[in-house]
Amino acid sequence: MLLISIAVLWDPAAAQEKSTQHFQKPQKLVIGIQPETNMFQQRKAYKALGRYIAKFLDIEVYIYTLPHYADIFEAFNEGVIDAAFLGSFSYVLMRDVFPVEILARPVWADSSSTYRGYIFARRDSGIRTVADMKGKSLVLVDKATTAGYLYPVLFMKEHGIDDIENFFSHVYFSGSQDGSAWAVYIGEAQVGACKDRVYLSLAEEYPEFKEQMIVLAESPEVPSNGFGVRSDLDKAVKEKLRDLLLSLDKSKEGRSALKDLGAVGFIPAGEEDYIPLYRMIDNLKLDLDIFLERN
Repeated sequence: MLLISIAVLWDPAAAQEKSTQHFQKPQKLVIGIQPETNMFQQRKAYKALGRYIAKFLDIEVYIYTLPHYADIFEAFNEGVIDAAFLGSFSYVLMRDVFPVEILARPVWADSSSTYRGYIFARRDSGIRTVADMKGKSLVLVDKATTAGYLYPVLFMKEHGIDDIENFFSHVYFSGSQDGSAWAVYIGEAQVGACKDRVYLSLAEEYPEFKEQMIVLAESPEVPSNGFGVRSDLDKAVKEKLRDLLLSLDKSKEGRSALKDLGAVGFIPAGEEDYIPLYRMIDNLKLDLDIFLERN
């Protein structure tokens, strides 16, 4: 199977809150998670939310961590998953593969519901400008990411570099946001890219990382990973899921699940949230089909 599973189960018989609304209850709900950080961190972050959703809907909930960002497309298309927390670029790509509806996105402790892409290096590398990057090695995250591919490619294009493969001595993909940050920190690459929330989290947790690293550029804001569901999921189920996410901060159990995610709540999400991303894509004149496969 293309997925590494992390099962989060809740016994429906033990659920204390029973729904009275009539709807076509699915046998289970499978939620896909893209590999933003390492698997152990993902397990901790989403476990409580999986249990909370299971209790609210009175069904079994499974959370799957995907090995690669692009696996999300096949997983939806083949019916392996019913929902997912989708990175902004992954959502845009998904629209051409499988109909998905975004229900909500998280609000972080600083009251933002967006993120930026960072391009960075070690302070002692002497790299400060695009000219300094020439002939150096570059680590990206995955072609299906905004911060870890789309933004750095656009940034280089805006500085006259149309072919990053020829400009850098070596370009490779780490597969995760934190993987790119660590690769630069330990010297496996000289320039890197990832999303700001992951970079800043590492800087807060590891003082040496903060001291040794420097941010060279940052992207416009784009939406945080939105919770998307299959468009053909029962309408009442979608409404229940949306209501659950938007009211998580109203209960002690919900706030605990939010804390594990590093969030304080959820807000409604819609197509208009992705306008900045569409502008990036238009500026690059991208053929989106090339992003639907693994790196």
